[in-house]
Amino acid sequence: MPYYNCTFVDDRGAYFKKVIFSESKSELVASFANADEKLLYARRNFFKNTNITKIFQKKIGYFDFLLFNQKMITLLRSGVPFIKALDIIVENQKKGSMREILSKCQADIRNGIQISDAFSSNAIPFQKIYRASLLAGERSGNLESILQRFNSYLDKIANLKRKVVSSMTYPAILFIFMFSLVMIILVYAIPKFASFYADFEADLPMATIYLISVGEYLKNNIFSIFFIIVLIVTGIKMAERFHPNIVIVDYLKIRVPFIGKIIVENAMTVFTRTLAILIAGGIPVPESTQIACETFSNKYFAAKVKEVPVKIKEGKLLSDVLSEVDFVPRVLIEVIKVGESSGNLVDVLNENADAFENSIDAKIGSLISLIEPVLIVVLGLVIAFMLVSVYLPIFNTVNVVR
Repeated sequence: MPYYNCTFVDDRGAYFKKVIFSESKSELVASFANADEKLLYARRNFFKNTNITKIFQKKIGYFDFLLFNQKMITLLRSGVPFIKALDIIVENQKKGSMREILSKCQADIRNGIQISDAFSSNAIPFQKIYRASLLAGERSGNLESILQRFNSYLDKIANLKRKVVSSMTYPAILFIFMFSLVMIILVYAIPKFASFYADFEADLPMATIYLISVGEYLKNNIFSIFFIIVLIVTGIKMAERFHPNIVIVDYLKIRVPFIGKIIVENAMTVFTRTLAILIAGGIPVPESTQIACETFSNKYFAAKVKEVPVKIKEGKLLSDVLSEVDFVPRVLIEVIKVGESSGNLVDVLNENADAFENSIDAKIGSLISLIEPVLIVVLGLVIAFMLVSVYLPIFNTVNVVR
């Protein structure tokens, strides 16, 4: 999406220049057709448009969007109209994806588009939830409190994601290091020892023969193995892309022992928090459920809950419909029933989201405390086996020489 160098004149006759981000020149002109300042001239800025760093800045970060909403809440509390507050934020925003998206929203709102419709870019975190929150704020006339609630939601989801990623980083690095070390030894070191042993007339132990054969095989077929793996992964991806009913990778993820439970609870945390913020914002349960169901990034989960909004629109209770979904925890269904009967569904959903988060923290802590020593022990055993297999024939060759 290109930048344009624009020249404006205001109602006092003063000229000023701005750099505006827009889909096209015609859209840029149309967006300022009813604005107070008149667009006199617009020329595409090719220097900005060739900035290669934009390739890596397509998505708005959680923290940046959190900060934007906080600024907007502060300005709205001060009595500043939304469009004026957006002008102030855009004016002080650094160059980048965030400013590009906000400038586009700014132009759309000036052109008469509703606020909720203007913020429809897929680069916005949880775009559908944010749009629904803005719509609820527009309907209720209490946009400030709705944005505050969304900010709280975004902060909790971002913290949950940060915890999961940071907790799994060290075990992942340790596993990659272990795998890389073993492959280097097998592919480069072991074949050299094989040529060394060939000069001696000694019977090699079975462990050494096995290790040498594995090393030779990997050395001779490493590229073929890599090509086959890439081919299999590509085939699975293509099958899932062209046949939506085929779900392989995401299904296998939830079948991994221990980690599968964390994936389920993480998905349910996002789902319940989303549902709570939308219902609290005044969005009806059927519409809220439809948006909340779209937060499932796991394709297997998404396929399972596809019919949930439809059944709710037919008049069924949320708890009854969720009870038909096999991966939804039974405890969540029971407490939703209580929330529906007591009229306190939002608090129940938030409390369950907190409970799921605490459970995830406990499981991740247990996983980290377990996986680190296991990986270290496994790495030690593998290296020990290799060392014994490599050096044991040396002692045999010494006996032969004697």
